[in-house]
Amino acid sequence: MTDATLKLKDMPPLTGTVETGGDYVRFRTQADLDQSALGDPLEGMVEMDGRREEVVLESAHPYRPTPGLEDGPEGVELTLRRRKPSA
Repeated sequence: MTDATLKLKDMPPLTGTVETGGDYVRFRTQADLDQSALGDPLEGMVEMDGRREEVVLESAHPYRPTPGLEDGPEGVELTLRRRKPSA
């Protein structure tokens, strides 16, 4: 996973880690997010590896590492769809 910053419309920037694949970005953060604020599709920008990509929030749900397979704290996982799919 790569360190990243996510800026969603009308929300303060979030820091976390990302994993990319195809047209989607999986963003994990420890931020305390209001789930009701994440209900509607939100547009934003994710900054990772020195580049920026436009994204749309598809879903958000609590994240808990799988014991024995993953390390790290609990948090929130956001699924983001890239506005311009990767080539």
